[in-house]
Amino acid sequence: MFMDNSFFSGVTVLDALRENSIDIAEESLLQLKYDPASVWGYIEVHIEQGPVLEWVGFPLGVVQGIAGQTRLKVTVRGSQGHAGTVPMSMRQDPMTAAAELIVLLERLCKHPKDFLSYDGRSNCSTLESLSSSLVCTVGEISSWPSASNVIPGEVTFTVDLRAIDDAGRETVLYELSNQLYQICEKRSVSCIVERKHDANAVMCDADLSSQLKSASYAALKRMTGATQHEIPVIMSGAGHDAMAMSHLTKVGMLFVRCRGGISHSPAEHVLDDDVWAAGLAVLAFLETHV
Repeated sequence: MFMDNSFFSGVTVLDALRENSIDIAEESLLQLKYDPASVWGYIEVHIEQGPVLEWVGFPLGVVQGIAGQTRLKVTVRGSQGHAGTVPMSMRQDPMTAAAELIVLLERLCKHPKDFLSYDGRSNCSTLESLSSSLVCTVGEISSWPSASNVIPGEVTFTVDLRAIDDAGRETVLYELSNQLYQICEKRSVSCIVERKHDANAVMCDADLSSQLKSASYAALKRMTGATQHEIPVIMSGAGHDAMAMSHLTKVGMLFVRCRGGISHSPAEHVLDDDVWAAGLAVLAFLETHV
């Protein structure tokens, strides 16, 4: 089972403010909160941060929802030894075990239907959702003592797992946990899985999304003078401010095509016309509500 479900540092906003010589009462902070009744909704425009819109050749896309996310830290411990003196048959190598675990993760996330069954834990709609939205990434690997002539005693790697279906994400994590421990037992190494971060998926409001879709259609037709194809509706695999705002009010999002799906980089780029199209779409949206 997963060992640690806590990921907060324990430092409150009030603590951070006081550490920076800003003395304010908790009651004053609470007064800054928005009254949900005073907020009609929240609309966010953002670059896609992915390659889908560029691939389909469309400048704008309406966001269906934002994927939920879980981050894990996996620690595999074996027997440290000399690279030249320990026979292959006598090794308890956490590096090769970690490699097998990472390849397993890729197979599970590419082909969830091969691992998950139609039962009480996973139904047909969940499997379909996972097939289209599930992504898994190992972004960091470290070993100890990390020397070229030493069989490592410990290997640690991270897992970033995202899906639009929270129940499906939990099903994948359950199956992944079972498979990980089976592999570690087979290889005579120990395996510890710590759950470091969780964020539930957020679905955009259906009515706002429909209005954004119509507004985008009108904006593109205004710019080109031609009848447009259906506006793409896509999932966001990246987190956005709309996730936090969804606790306050209904949310909607509009994506703008970006070159190569690159973001947070000097190579990040959007076309001026695409930004103009997004601006016109938002203007068209607002005109229907003013």
